[in-house]
Amino acid sequence: MTKKLLALGLSLTMALSLAACGGNSGSSASGSSSNTDASTSQADASASTGDTSTAGEITTAEEGKLILGTSADYPPFEFHILDENGEDQIVGLDVALGRQIAEDMGLEFEVIHMDFDNLFQLLNQGRCDMVIAAMEYNEERGENGGYSDGYYSDIPPKIIVKAGTEDQYTSLEDFDGKVVGAQMATTKADIVTNDMPGATPSFMSSVIDLMNNLVYDKCDALVLDGAVADEYLESNPDLAAVDIDMSGYVEPYRVWVAKDDPNNLLPSINETIAKVLEDGSMDAFIAEAQEQSAQALEG
Repeated sequence: MTKKLLALGLSLTMALSLAACGGNSGSSASGSSSNTDASTSQADASASTGDTSTAGEITTAEEGKLILGTSADYPPFEFHILDENGEDQIVGLDVALGRQIAEDMGLEFEVIHMDFDNLFQLLNQGRCDMVIAAMEYNEERGENGGYSDGYYSDIPPKIIVKAGTEDQYTSLEDFDGKVVGAQMATTKADIVTNDMPGATPSFMSSVIDLMNNLVYDKCDALVLDGAVADEYLESNPDLAAVDIDMSGYVEPYRVWVAKDDPNNLLPSINETIAKVLEDGSMDAFIAEAQEQSAQALEG
């Protein structure tokens, strides 16, 4: 896969609030952890599970290995970098969590990359054991997969527009007649479809492609995860955020498994989530993701 530095000159060194995805092809991951200060975005990360599995024998798609499916174009959660040998690796907060889950199960770890909107197909075909991709619960996902306790809550989503136009918008209804972009198959796309009446949706797999559409006037606005939006805003003075309260759209990110958890993974996954939130490991995952985001490549 050809790699290039992210468009628009993003530095992508994330603040402690972080944020979902698109691309294709497979790769292996890296994911060591490092010590840093505590995150303030984890407070809402525990919530109900979508499954009633009880402790029992764990099975996986490949014996002795736990395979994570993700969409590695979404710093700081999952993204490509080149290591010191120039080799492509998938890293990020979600990858570090996946590696810890595998370690706690006593299994080898592998990560594979796929378009965000195909992840559930990958999962339910048995081509991976779990999906971690900055993915919140919604009704459709809950009907198609099992889900863990929350492991991370982002700041509310934001709507980005060209600077100088932000005062035109004081409510979601003001986007009537506008072209509004969001990442395909995400809860941000749901906002455009369900809560922005009269808006014309423009959904794409890649956030980078969406941002280029906004910069080159192919759409009027983007709905993005809050922390990702903040990074683009910091790096691009020609963009601005609309002052609309989006706090009602915050949901914790979760680990997803096949419907009804046939491989009995959720009990162990939830144990690991509880542990990393309690012992500070999640803070180390966040710090490493912050540092590595500066090296992010387009997937």
